[in-house]
Amino acid sequence: MERTADKSHKGITNSIKKDVINLSNLALLITLLALVAVFASLSPYFLTIQNLYAIGLTISVIGIVCIGQTLCLITRGFDLSVGAVAAFAGMVCAFLNNAGVPLRVSIIISLLTGALIGLLNGVLITRLKINALITTLATMSIFFGGVLIISKGYSLFFADPAFLGLANSTIFSVPTPIIILILFYVVFYIILKYTVFGRYVYAIGGNPEAARMSGIDVERLQMVIYIISSLLSAFAGLVLASRMGAAQTTAGSTYALDSIAAVILGGTSLAGGKGSVLGTLLGVIVIGVMNHGLIMLNVPPYYQGVATGIVLIIAVLLQTSNLRGKK
Repeated sequence: MERTADKSHKGITNSIKKDVINLSNLALLITLLALVAVFASLSPYFLTIQNLYAIGLTISVIGIVCIGQTLCLITRGFDLSVGAVAAFAGMVCAFLNNAGVPLRVSIIISLLTGALIGLLNGVLITRLKINALITTLATMSIFFGGVLIISKGYSLFFADPAFLGLANSTIFSVPTPIIILILFYVVFYIILKYTVFGRYVYAIGGNPEAARMSGIDVERLQMVIYIISSLLSAFAGLVLASRMGAAQTTAGSTYALDSIAAVILGGTSLAGGKGSVLGTLLGVIVIGVMNHGLIMLNVPPYYQGVATGIVLIIAVLLQTSNLRGKK
């Protein structure tokens, strides 16, 4: 038993090493180190523990969202509704808690609401054959509107102060959201790398028709993926609301662009069938470090969107040139 466990541990360790050494991941690591070096030289506070924790807290929410986006992109899909789902889940939780619903029940209902939005996306895309881009753009508009309807345009605070502990507590002196982020990535790394579900995800992205002919229920799996994406976004929305101390109407407004940029930067192919959560995590960290560094240099916050957009264009251009080179 010990030998088997040891072999399994070594197999996972070797697999992670191979993924890190992957050229695109290696390029991201070099980019990350370069960014850190630049910002550290420009600001003496950049490499302090407090600032590193601040970066970790910033990327912990969008990082969770990006896992679901990775699954969608690997299977040739998109989910533009991630930010709206995050905002809506946080707002539903705050509304219910303020209405006297116990905190735990409010959280469960909020997560179920997220899952139902994912189911709606999945049904529209797989059963009614509406384009994923159009579907999730529509649900994004619907649920951002829902946020404003529930809140009447104002932030909602939570009646139960215990909710704030979700994102403002620590485990072994490390902020809880960072621990949660790491656990999510470890779990989904194993799922994609070592389970039948993971193999099916890549098979669908590589060639949906071939996957269907081999007996894979493509539509059902795609539906599950959209449910997972929305469920993760809902959870991320709760973490964000806890961290901010309230459910805010502007929550998640940039998550669609940020998540797609991070996932593509992390090496997930727009053509489907290729990508990893490890690459996505690196992409999330690079964008997080870039945005946080700009803030520390007193660059106005609205320039972050400009920087993220430029990163997305560069990532897509690199992917396109690589695909042309292979052809």
